[in-house]
Amino acid sequence: MSERWKVKKRAGTLEARFEFDDYDVMRDFLDDVADVTEKLDHHPNISFSRSHVSIIIYSQDGGELSDLDHQLAHDIEECFNQMSHSS
Repeated sequence: MSERWKVKKRAGTLEARFEFDDYDVMRDFLDDVADVTEKLDHHPNISFSRSHVSIIIYSQDGGELSDLDHQLAHDIEECFNQMSHSS
């Protein structure tokens, strides 16, 4: 997991912000993230604007972050890396 992800232990979250120069690339990233979250059946809070996407992953059990939380962050990071290399 990259340094982009910040662990907020008190809130039980992993948080990251992804920057984009191209709105269409950002939409493709959001589609890929949606596919990943469905595959893992773990759905983070996602917000976006013209140039960035913010993602907050909450522990599903309300406690400490789990392997699933970290796996989701890793998979989302992979989506971003693939977008970065293809654009």
